[in-house]
Amino acid sequence: MSPEEREKVRRYVARLDRQRATLAEELADEVAQVHGLTLAERGEWIASVCRSAWAILRSRPDLTEVVGRRDLPAPDYDQIWRNLTARHLAARQQRRS
Repeated sequence: MSPEEREKVRRYVARLDRQRATLAEELADEVAQVHGLTLAERGEWIASVCRSAWAILRSRPDLTEVVGRRDLPAPDYDQIWRNLTARHLAARQQRRS
């Protein structure tokens, strides 16, 4: 790899790092809104996010296509679900005893 190519790659990686940091900061700002809220307040916040999302979706001409689209679950979904359910039931059983 030539020095010019190395420099190009270095600049590209630096740009990706800046984007990742920016996205992380944006996410932290979004999540900070719900820290310290009660369960009821969090529920209302989630409901308001859902209302906003539906408002955006209703404004799209392809609403029925977007809302009707269904992604297939991951190939290991069933196994993961069984594992999580088993862990939940085991934890519940342990709390009861």
